[in-house]
Amino acid sequence: MKKTLLLTAAFIVIVLVLFAGCTESPQTPEPGAVETPVHTTEPTATPSPAAPVQAASPFPNALPLKAIASVGDGESTREISVYKYLIRDGYEFYSHDWGRWEPVSPPEGKEFLIIFVRVRHIGTKKEISAPYPSIITVHTSGNAYSYKSGRDPTIPINDVREMEYTGGKLYIHETKEGFIIYEVPKGISPFETYVSIFLPEEEAPVWKLA
Repeated sequence: MKKTLLLTAAFIVIVLVLFAGCTESPQTPEPGAVETPVHTTEPTATPSPAAPVQAASPFPNALPLKAIASVGDGESTREISVYKYLIRDGYEFYSHDWGRWEPVSPPEGKEFLIIFVRVRHIGTKKEISAPYPSIITVHTSGNAYSYKSGRDPTIPINDVREMEYTGGKLYIHETKEGFIIYEVPKGISPFETYVSIFLPEEEAPVWKLA
């Protein structure tokens, strides 16, 4: 009898254990449910664009167009200015031989820069010298350009009322003025173009065109 009770009790325990195991079924994800990983991105700082570096001016003390430079001592003082400029792809001069205007074109890749110079003798000396065109130099894009003679300075060019500047003797209270023609690279910028006048006894005055 005791043996039967023990077997019955053991059977009941086994059944309870099996029943408990069946009720705790493993959790499975619902069909079609997929966990999406979440990625976090750290904000990236955008660097500020660097400010453009401006090239240093080759002539930081250059005078503006039309400004007057006073050079020389009391008796030979001269007032000098570069007062105007023109940039042209060509010009015309009047030919007395042919009785008509003749065109002049620059070499390929070049253009004409025409500057206008004025020199006035305000000293007390009877006669001094105005700077010659050969010592008046144009500077642009790191290069220097000199005046080249080759035309009759007494012949006018179209649309310009002044005659060509020649320099030379300058009497007391006299003023010399006129234009000088240079061949320069096509497309120069007046904002980067300078005119200097070499004076052996003075610091060379310099003008910026724009």
